[in-house]
Amino acid sequence: MSLASSIAKSFRTTICREAWYYLAVLAVIAGAAMFREINLLLVLAGMIAGPLWLSWREVAANLRGLRVSRRMPQSICAGDLLVVHLELVNTRRRGSWAVAVEEPIRRAGRATLQPGVFFSYVGPGQANERSYHGRLTERGRYEIGPVRLSTRFPFGLLKRTTTVGQSESVVVFPRLGRLTQAWLARHHEAFEGDQRHQQRSGRVEGQFYGTRYWRNGDSRRSIDWRSSARRDRLVVRQYEQPHNRDVALVVELWQPVEPSKDDQDRVGLAVSFAATVIADVCRKGDARLSLATTAAPDEPIAGPASTAIMHDCMRQLAVAEADDDDRLPRLLESALDQMGSGHEIIVISTRDVDLDDAGRFGRLRQEASRAAALRRVRVISTSGPTLARYFQVE
Repeated sequence: MSLASSIAKSFRTTICREAWYYLAVLAVIAGAAMFREINLLLVLAGMIAGPLWLSWREVAANLRGLRVSRRMPQSICAGDLLVVHLELVNTRRRGSWAVAVEEPIRRAGRATLQPGVFFSYVGPGQANERSYHGRLTERGRYEIGPVRLSTRFPFGLLKRTTTVGQSESVVVFPRLGRLTQAWLARHHEAFEGDQRHQQRSGRVEGQFYGTRYWRNGDSRRSIDWRSSARRDRLVVRQYEQPHNRDVALVVELWQPVEPSKDDQDRVGLAVSFAATVIADVCRKGDARLSLATTAAPDEPIAGPASTAIMHDCMRQLAVAEADDDDRLPRLLESALDQMGSGHEIIVISTRDVDLDDAGRFGRLRQEASRAAALRRVRVISTSGPTLARYFQVE
Protein backbone atom coordinates (compact mmCIF):
# COMPACT_ATOMS: atom_id res chain seq x y z
CA MET A 1 0.00 0.00 0.00
CA SER A 2 1.33 3.44 -0.91
CA LEU A 3 0.81 6.46 1.31
CA ALA A 4 0.88 10.13 0.40
CA SER A 5 0.22 13.06 2.73
CA SER A 6 0.12 16.80 2.07
CA ILE A 7 -1.26 20.02 3.50
CA ALA A 8 -3.37 22.50 1.57
CA LYS A 9 -1.43 25.71 0.83
CA SER A 10 -2.55 27.64 -2.28
CA PHE A 11 -6.21 28.54 -2.71
CA ARG A 12 -8.55 29.88 -5.34
CA THR A 13 -12.03 31.33 -4.92
CA THR A 14 -14.56 31.34 -7.75
CA ILE A 15 -18.11 32.66 -8.06
CA CYS A 16 -20.74 29.97 -8.50
CA ARG A 17 -23.63 30.22 -10.94
CA GLU A 18 -26.08 30.69 -8.08
CA ALA A 19 -24.04 33.66 -6.89
CA TRP A 20 -24.45 35.38 -10.27
CA TYR A 21 -28.22 35.09 -9.93
CA TYR A 22 -27.89 36.37 -6.40
CA LEU A 23 -25.80 39.33 -7.57
CA ALA A 24 -28.32 40.13 -10.29
CA VAL A 25 -31.11 40.36 -7.72
CA LEU A 26 -28.89 42.46 -5.47
CA ALA A 27 -28.03 44.82 -8.33
CA VAL A 28 -31.71 45.31 -9.19
CA ILE A 29 -32.64 46.07 -5.57
CA ALA A 30 -29.65 48.36 -5.02
CA GLY A 31 -30.28 50.19 -8.33
CA ALA A 32 -33.95 50.69 -7.55
CA ALA A 33 -33.12 51.95 -4.04
CA MET A 34 -30.66 54.51 -5.37
CA PHE A 35 -32.86 55.56 -8.28
CA ARG A 36 -36.01 55.92 -6.19
CA GLU A 37 -34.12 56.98 -3.05
CA ILE A 38 -35.95 54.44 -0.88
CA ASN A 39 -34.07 53.80 2.33
CA LEU A 40 -35.83 50.51 3.06
CA LEU A 41 -34.59 49.12 -0.25
CA LEU A 42 -31.05 50.23 0.66
CA VAL A 43 -31.36 48.41 3.97
CA LEU A 44 -32.66 45.34 2.11
CA ALA A 45 -29.74 45.52 -0.33
CA GLY A 46 -27.33 45.60 2.60
CA MET A 47 -29.00 42.61 4.20
CA ILE A 48 -28.76 40.68 0.95
CA ALA A 49 -25.09 41.57 0.57
CA GLY A 50 -24.35 40.17 4.04
CA PRO A 51 -24.44 36.46 3.02
CA LEU A 52 -21.99 37.21 0.19
CA TRP A 53 -19.50 38.69 2.64
CA LEU A 54 -20.04 35.81 5.08
CA SER A 55 -19.55 33.27 2.28
CA TRP A 56 -16.28 34.91 1.30
CA ARG A 57 -14.99 34.70 4.90
CA GLU A 58 -16.15 31.16 5.55
CA VAL A 59 -14.98 29.50 2.35
CA ALA A 60 -11.59 31.13 2.87
CA ALA A 61 -11.31 29.70 6.39
CA ASN A 62 -12.96 26.33 5.81
CA LEU A 63 -10.01 24.76 3.95
CA ARG A 64 -7.18 26.13 6.08
CA GLY A 65 -5.25 23.65 8.18
CA LEU A 66 -6.50 20.58 6.33
CA ARG A 67 -4.18 17.67 5.64
CA VAL A 68 -4.92 14.89 3.16
CA SER A 69 -3.39 11.41 2.98
CA ARG A 70 -4.01 8.64 0.47
CA ARG A 71 -3.69 4.87 0.83
CA MET A 72 -3.94 2.63 -2.20
CA PRO A 73 -2.39 -0.55 -3.62
CA GLN A 74 0.63 -0.17 -5.85
CA SER A 75 -0.70 -2.78 -8.26
CA ILE A 76 -3.88 -4.69 -9.07
CA CYS A 77 -5.09 -6.95 -11.86
CA ALA A 78 -7.31 -5.60 -14.62
CA GLY A 79 -10.93 -5.95 -13.62
CA ASP A 80 -10.17 -6.27 -9.90
CA LEU A 81 -11.65 -3.83 -7.43
CA LEU A 82 -9.49 -0.76 -6.80
CA VAL A 83 -10.09 0.76 -3.38
CA VAL A 84 -8.50 4.12 -2.52
CA HIS A 85 -8.72 5.48 1.03
CA LEU A 86 -8.59 9.23 1.58
CA GLU A 87 -8.09 10.63 5.07
CA LEU A 88 -8.84 14.28 5.87
CA VAL A 89 -7.18 15.65 9.01
CA ASN A 90 -8.24 18.97 10.51
CA THR A 91 -5.37 20.62 12.41
CA ARG A 92 -7.34 23.75 13.32
CA ARG A 93 -9.29 24.62 16.47
CA ARG A 94 -12.55 24.88 14.57
CA GLY A 95 -14.38 22.37 12.43
CA SER A 96 -14.53 22.17 8.63
CA TRP A 97 -17.83 21.60 6.89
CA ALA A 98 -18.89 20.20 3.52
CA VAL A 99 -15.45 19.46 2.01
CA ALA A 100 -15.32 17.60 -1.30
CA VAL A 101 -12.14 15.68 -2.16
CA GLU A 102 -11.52 14.70 -5.79
CA GLU A 103 -8.59 13.36 -7.75
CA PRO A 104 -8.15 12.43 -11.42
CA ILE A 105 -7.15 8.99 -12.69
CA ARG A 106 -5.28 9.25 -15.99
CA ARG A 107 -3.80 6.88 -18.52
CA ALA A 108 -2.07 7.87 -21.76
CA GLY A 109 -4.53 7.98 -24.62
CA ARG A 110 -7.53 7.37 -22.38
CA ALA A 111 -10.23 9.60 -20.90
CA THR A 112 -9.67 10.94 -17.39
CA LEU A 113 -11.78 9.65 -14.54
CA GLN A 114 -12.67 11.97 -11.68
CA PRO A 115 -13.67 10.02 -8.56
CA GLY A 116 -14.13 11.72 -5.23
CA VAL A 117 -15.56 11.59 -1.73
CA PHE A 118 -17.48 14.04 0.47
CA PHE A 119 -16.76 14.93 4.09
CA SER A 120 -19.80 16.50 5.71
CA TYR A 121 -17.89 17.56 8.84
CA VAL A 122 -14.42 17.14 10.30
CA GLY A 123 -14.10 18.29 13.89
CA PRO A 124 -11.17 20.28 15.29
CA GLY A 125 -8.11 18.09 15.68
CA GLN A 126 -9.96 15.11 14.23
CA ALA A 127 -9.42 12.86 11.22
CA ASN A 128 -12.12 11.32 9.04
CA GLU A 129 -11.62 8.68 6.37
CA ARG A 130 -13.62 7.97 3.25
CA SER A 131 -12.91 5.65 0.34
CA TYR A 132 -13.96 5.27 -3.26
CA HIS A 133 -13.72 2.16 -5.38
CA GLY A 134 -14.00 1.14 -9.00
CA ARG A 135 -12.58 -1.20 -11.62
CA LEU A 136 -9.85 -0.43 -14.15
CA THR A 137 -10.47 -2.83 -17.00
CA GLU A 138 -7.33 -2.16 -19.07
CA ARG A 139 -3.77 -3.02 -18.17
CA GLY A 140 -1.13 -0.31 -17.95
CA ARG A 141 0.24 2.38 -15.67
CA TYR A 142 -2.23 4.88 -14.29
CA GLU A 143 -1.55 8.17 -12.55
CA ILE A 144 -3.78 9.09 -9.60
CA GLY A 145 -3.86 12.62 -8.23
CA PRO A 146 -3.06 15.26 -7.24
CA VAL A 147 -5.89 15.75 -4.74
CA ARG A 148 -8.26 18.70 -5.12
CA LEU A 149 -10.15 20.02 -2.09
CA SER A 150 -13.19 22.22 -2.54
CA THR A 151 -15.98 23.64 -0.44
CA ARG A 152 -19.04 25.85 -0.96
CA PHE A 153 -19.93 26.14 2.70
CA PRO A 154 -22.05 27.83 4.02
CA PHE A 155 -24.42 29.13 1.32
CA GLY A 156 -23.09 27.63 -1.91
CA LEU A 157 -22.50 31.05 -3.47
CA LEU A 158 -18.69 30.96 -3.60
CA LYS A 159 -16.39 27.99 -4.15
CA ARG A 160 -12.96 27.65 -2.63
CA THR A 161 -10.56 25.11 -4.17
CA THR A 162 -6.99 24.03 -3.65
CA THR A 163 -4.79 21.35 -5.22
CA VAL A 164 -2.44 19.52 -2.88
CA GLY A 165 0.13 16.77 -3.07
CA GLN A 166 1.52 14.93 -6.05
CA SER A 167 0.24 12.20 -8.29
CA GLU A 168 1.02 8.54 -7.63
CA SER A 169 1.10 5.64 -10.02
CA VAL A 170 -0.67 2.31 -9.86
CA VAL A 171 0.17 -0.53 -12.23
CA VAL A 172 -2.77 -2.53 -13.51
CA PHE A 173 -1.57 -6.05 -14.23
CA PRO A 174 -3.04 -8.05 -17.11
CA ARG A 175 -6.28 -9.88 -16.47
CA LEU A 176 -5.70 -13.50 -15.48
CA GLY A 177 -7.60 -16.34 -17.09
CA ARG A 178 -7.73 -20.10 -16.52
CA LEU A 179 -5.41 -22.77 -17.86
CA THR A 180 -7.25 -25.85 -19.10
CA GLN A 181 -6.53 -29.48 -18.31
CA ALA A 182 -4.97 -29.84 -21.77
CA TRP A 183 -2.30 -27.30 -20.80
CA LEU A 184 -1.58 -29.00 -17.49
CA ALA A 185 -1.40 -32.41 -19.16
CA ARG A 186 0.99 -31.09 -21.81
CA HIS A 187 3.18 -29.55 -19.15
CA HIS A 188 3.23 -32.78 -17.13
CA GLU A 189 4.23 -34.88 -20.13
CA ALA A 190 7.04 -32.49 -21.01
CA PHE A 191 8.26 -32.57 -17.40
CA GLU A 192 8.26 -36.39 -17.21
CA GLY A 193 10.21 -36.63 -20.45
CA ASP A 194 12.79 -34.22 -19.14
CA GLN A 195 13.10 -36.15 -15.86
CA ARG A 196 13.83 -39.38 -17.74
CA HIS A 197 16.51 -37.57 -19.72
CA GLN A 198 18.12 -36.29 -16.51
CA GLN A 199 18.13 -39.74 -14.96
CA ARG A 200 19.83 -41.24 -18.04
CA SER A 201 22.47 -38.54 -18.00
CA GLY A 202 23.16 -38.95 -14.27
CA ARG A 203 22.36 -35.31 -13.58
CA VAL A 204 21.83 -34.26 -9.93
CA GLU A 205 19.58 -31.34 -9.13
CA GLY A 206 17.52 -29.93 -6.27
CA GLN A 207 18.12 -28.61 -2.76
CA PHE A 208 20.38 -30.46 -0.31
CA TYR A 209 18.48 -31.98 2.62
CA GLY A 210 20.68 -34.76 4.09
CA THR A 211 23.21 -37.54 3.64
CA ARG A 212 23.19 -41.34 3.48
CA TYR A 213 25.67 -44.15 2.98
CA TRP A 214 26.96 -45.05 -0.46
CA ARG A 215 24.97 -47.43 -2.63
CA ASN A 216 25.92 -49.10 -5.90
CA GLY A 217 25.01 -46.86 -8.80
CA ASP A 218 25.40 -43.54 -6.94
CA SER A 219 27.26 -40.77 -8.74
CA ARG A 220 30.76 -39.97 -7.54
CA ARG A 221 29.90 -36.27 -7.74
CA SER A 222 27.44 -36.72 -4.86
CA ILE A 223 30.06 -38.06 -2.43
CA ASP A 224 30.58 -35.91 0.69
CA TRP A 225 34.27 -36.48 1.25
CA ARG A 226 34.49 -34.73 4.63
CA SER A 227 31.63 -36.77 6.10
CA SER A 228 33.10 -39.91 4.57
CA ALA A 229 36.43 -39.22 6.24
CA ARG A 230 34.80 -38.71 9.65
CA ARG A 231 32.73 -41.88 9.41
CA ASP A 232 35.36 -43.96 7.64
CA ARG A 233 32.71 -44.94 5.12
CA LEU A 234 31.51 -43.40 1.87
CA VAL A 235 28.65 -40.92 2.39
CA VAL A 236 26.67 -39.25 -0.39
CA ARG A 237 24.57 -36.09 -0.35
CA GLN A 238 20.83 -36.31 -0.99
CA TYR A 239 18.90 -33.70 -2.89
CA GLU A 240 15.22 -32.93 -3.27
CA GLN A 241 14.16 -33.52 -6.85
CA PRO A 242 12.42 -30.53 -8.45
CA HIS A 243 8.66 -30.85 -8.89
CA ASN A 244 8.36 -28.36 -11.68
CA ARG A 245 10.06 -27.70 -14.97
CA ASP A 246 11.88 -24.49 -15.84
CA VAL A 247 9.87 -22.30 -18.19
CA ALA A 248 11.05 -19.62 -20.60
CA LEU A 249 8.39 -17.40 -22.15
CA VAL A 250 9.04 -15.40 -25.31
CA VAL A 251 6.13 -13.06 -26.02
CA GLU A 252 5.81 -11.43 -29.45
CA LEU A 253 3.39 -8.50 -29.39
CA TRP A 254 3.08 -7.68 -33.06
CA GLN A 255 0.35 -5.68 -34.74
CA PRO A 256 0.13 -3.74 -38.02
CA VAL A 257 0.69 -0.01 -38.22
CA GLU A 258 -3.06 0.60 -38.28
CA PRO A 259 -4.42 -2.17 -36.05
CA SER A 260 -8.03 -3.24 -36.13
CA LYS A 261 -10.13 -4.17 -33.13
CA ASP A 262 -9.29 -7.86 -33.72
CA ASP A 263 -5.56 -7.05 -33.77
CA GLN A 264 -5.84 -5.27 -30.44
CA ASP A 265 -7.84 -8.15 -28.97
CA ARG A 266 -5.13 -10.61 -30.01
CA VAL A 267 -2.53 -8.51 -28.22
CA GLY A 268 -4.65 -8.52 -25.09
CA LEU A 269 -5.09 -12.29 -25.28
CA ALA A 270 -1.36 -12.87 -25.67
CA VAL A 271 -0.55 -10.71 -22.65
CA SER A 272 -3.30 -12.30 -20.54
CA PHE A 273 -2.22 -15.83 -21.45
CA ALA A 274 1.44 -15.09 -20.66
CA ALA A 275 0.46 -13.54 -17.32
CA THR A 276 -1.65 -16.58 -16.42
CA VAL A 277 1.20 -18.98 -17.22
CA ILE A 278 3.58 -16.89 -15.10
CA ALA A 279 1.16 -16.84 -12.18
CA ASP A 280 0.75 -20.63 -12.41
CA VAL A 281 4.50 -21.30 -12.50
CA CYS A 282 5.16 -18.97 -9.56
CA ARG A 283 2.33 -20.47 -7.55
CA LYS A 284 3.79 -23.98 -7.92
CA GLY A 285 7.38 -22.87 -7.34
CA ASP A 286 10.43 -25.18 -7.54
CA ALA A 287 11.34 -23.89 -11.00
CA ARG A 288 13.14 -21.10 -12.79
CA LEU A 289 11.18 -18.63 -14.85
CA SER A 290 12.32 -16.27 -17.56
CA LEU A 291 10.37 -13.75 -19.62
CA ALA A 292 11.35 -11.81 -22.71
CA THR A 293 9.02 -9.69 -24.80
CA THR A 294 9.44 -7.95 -28.11
CA ALA A 295 8.26 -4.78 -26.37
CA ALA A 296 11.43 -4.76 -24.26
CA PRO A 297 13.91 -7.20 -25.85
CA ASP A 298 16.92 -5.84 -23.97
CA GLU A 299 15.40 -6.30 -20.50
CA PRO A 300 14.68 -10.01 -19.96
CA ILE A 301 13.55 -11.13 -16.52
CA ALA A 302 14.84 -14.40 -15.08
CA GLY A 303 15.09 -16.06 -11.70
CA PRO A 304 13.55 -18.61 -9.34
CA ALA A 305 9.77 -18.69 -9.44
CA SER A 306 8.55 -16.48 -6.61
CA THR A 307 6.15 -13.67 -5.80
CA ALA A 308 8.86 -11.07 -6.47
CA ILE A 309 9.67 -12.26 -9.99
CA MET A 310 5.97 -12.69 -10.72
CA HIS A 311 5.40 -9.01 -9.91
CA ASP A 312 8.37 -8.00 -12.08
CA CYS A 313 6.99 -9.98 -15.01
CA MET A 314 3.49 -8.62 -14.49
CA ARG A 315 4.75 -5.04 -14.49
CA GLN A 316 6.61 -5.60 -17.75
CA LEU A 317 3.56 -7.17 -19.38
CA ALA A 318 1.31 -4.42 -18.03
CA VAL A 319 3.17 -1.65 -19.85
CA ALA A 320 4.22 -3.64 -22.94
CA GLU A 321 3.02 -2.03 -26.17
CA ALA A 322 2.65 -3.79 -29.50
CA ASP A 323 4.20 -2.51 -32.74
CA ASP A 324 4.97 -3.70 -36.27
CA ASP A 325 8.70 -4.45 -35.83
CA ASP A 326 9.81 -8.07 -36.30
CA ARG A 327 12.03 -8.65 -33.25
CA LEU A 328 11.14 -12.29 -32.64
CA PRO A 329 14.10 -13.93 -34.50
CA ARG A 330 16.69 -11.95 -32.53
CA LEU A 331 14.82 -12.48 -29.26
CA LEU A 332 14.45 -16.21 -29.85
CA GLU A 333 18.13 -16.47 -30.77
CA SER A 334 19.08 -14.91 -27.44
CA ALA A 335 16.70 -17.20 -25.55
CA LEU A 336 18.09 -20.36 -27.18
CA ASP A 337 21.64 -19.35 -26.31
CA GLN A 338 20.83 -18.69 -22.66
CA MET A 339 18.36 -21.48 -21.84
CA GLY A 340 19.54 -24.96 -20.99
CA SER A 341 18.02 -28.25 -22.06
CA GLY A 342 15.90 -28.29 -18.90
CA HIS A 343 13.91 -25.24 -19.96
CA GLU A 344 10.57 -25.46 -21.68
CA ILE A 345 10.60 -22.65 -24.23
CA ILE A 346 7.19 -21.27 -25.16
CA VAL A 347 6.64 -18.62 -27.83
CA ILE A 348 3.38 -16.69 -27.47
CA SER A 349 2.62 -14.59 -30.53
CA THR A 350 -0.22 -12.50 -31.88
CA ARG A 351 0.30 -13.96 -35.36
CA ASP A 352 1.13 -17.31 -36.92
CA VAL A 353 4.78 -18.27 -36.50
CA ASP A 354 6.44 -20.89 -38.70
CA LEU A 355 9.80 -21.87 -37.22
CA ASP A 356 10.68 -23.63 -40.47
CA ASP A 357 10.57 -20.31 -42.31
CA ALA A 358 14.11 -19.94 -43.65
CA GLY A 359 13.56 -16.26 -44.35
CA ARG A 360 12.86 -15.38 -40.70
CA PHE A 361 14.62 -18.11 -38.74
CA GLY A 362 17.27 -19.40 -41.15
CA ARG A 363 20.06 -18.02 -38.98
CA LEU A 364 18.88 -20.15 -36.04
CA ARG A 365 19.30 -23.33 -38.07
CA GLN A 366 22.84 -22.63 -39.14
CA GLU A 367 24.24 -23.99 -35.87
CA ALA A 368 23.47 -27.55 -34.80
CA SER A 369 22.95 -26.63 -31.12
CA ARG A 370 20.42 -23.93 -31.94
CA ALA A 371 18.66 -26.13 -34.46
CA ALA A 372 18.31 -28.87 -31.84
CA ALA A 373 17.03 -26.41 -29.25
CA LEU A 374 14.61 -24.95 -31.77
CA ARG A 375 12.83 -28.29 -31.97
CA ARG A 376 11.90 -27.95 -28.30
CA VAL A 377 10.17 -24.61 -28.83
CA ARG A 378 6.40 -24.64 -28.61
CA VAL A 379 4.54 -21.87 -30.46
CA ILE A 380 1.09 -20.74 -29.37
CA SER A 381 -0.62 -18.07 -31.47
CA THR A 382 -3.61 -16.01 -30.38
CA SER A 383 -4.71 -15.69 -34.01
CA GLY A 384 -5.68 -19.36 -34.35
CA PRO A 385 -7.76 -21.98 -32.53
CA THR A 386 -4.80 -23.46 -30.60
CA LEU A 387 -5.10 -21.01 -27.72
CA ALA A 388 -8.65 -22.11 -26.88
CA ARG A 389 -7.36 -25.61 -26.04
CA TYR A 390 -5.05 -24.29 -23.36
CA PHE A 391 -6.53 -21.04 -22.08
CA GLN A 392 -9.91 -19.57 -21.20
CA VAL A 393 -10.60 -15.93 -20.48
CA GLU A 394 -12.46 -15.16 -17.27
